[in-house]
Amino acid sequence: MKQIKKLQQDDLKQIYKAHIREDFPRNERRPYSSMEKMTNEGKYASYGYYDDNRLLAYACYILTEDGMYALLDYFAVIPELRGHGTGSEFLQKLEGTLPAKNGAFIEAESPDTAKSDEEVAFRQKRIHFYLSNGAVLTNTKCLLFGVDYNILYIGRSGINLSVGQLHCAVQDLYREIYRPFYGRLCKPYVSNENQCP
Repeated sequence: MKQIKKLQQDDLKQIYKAHIREDFPRNERRPYSSMEKMTNEGKYASYGYYDDNRLLAYACYILTEDGMYALLDYFAVIPELRGHGTGSEFLQKLEGTLPAKNGAFIEAESPDTAKSDEEVAFRQKRIHFYLSNGAVLTNTKCLLFGVDYNILYIGRSGINLSVGQLHCAVQDLYREIYRPFYGRLCKPYVSNENQCP
């Protein structure tokens, strides 16, 4: 029977060693010690999707201090199960599990800054995956450590936020998460003139 399980530290550590190290390049991996520290502080939540005791997929989120929003940090399906709907199934079921009251933001590398047609296609496919599973593409982007990201949003049922509210929420989230780098190495921006207090 398939179910979502909130990961304890031992589970997360095991997934980090066995999967995150393999699924994400070194420059996209935070140290496990950072994930452990944030989990202990209530700022990080991780989930596994299991069929009985077999891991199918996992997701890790950074949580804002007020509990209103989350930022998807890692999302992956076990390699041999990719392309068979497991990721979609997991992502749709996560909405009811996530502790963030208003929903989650997702970073997806912008196709606009891809260096090849193959990379454009890969980035568009990733964005399409999230859109087809209930995410919306916000008009906010973020230049984060030199990489240009489109920001998507998956809201909780019954939560309806305006474009301006989403933009301000993204700014607040990044300001909190990347406090020492905000404005220098972390620059949320938008094409139109949304103003936030």
